[in-house]
Amino acid sequence: MDRNGPPPGAVTFINRFTVTGDPEEFEAAFAKVAAFMTARPGILGHTLSRHLDEPGQYVNVAVWRDAGSLRAAVAHPDFGAHAGELRRLATSESDVYVERQRHLGGAGGRQGEAV
Repeated sequence: MDRNGPPPGAVTFINRFTVTGDPEEFEAAFAKVAAFMTARPGILGHTLSRHLDEPGQYVNVAVWRDAGSLRAAVAHPDFGAHAGELRRLATSESDVYVERQRHLGGAGGRQGEAV
């Protein structure tokens, strides 16, 4: 994925976590899940961010080439064990989105474009 955005057909998976266990343990468990997921075909990138003022709140934003790639990743036989470790440490809410607009800052003030 570059500054022009994801390719046509890409989807964005957003997962909000409320950590009920130790945040450091959650981050370590998430790193293991991330290693598993980034090895799956079709993932373009992801970011885990922690809330500035609420250290138990996290959001994961992952961009996939297409919905089929995301579905195949979560249908993988080993996915459940990885996800189970996160469920032990946090509750989560997730959804899948399609990008509609992209606005970038920087020198020259690039204009946003509808997708």
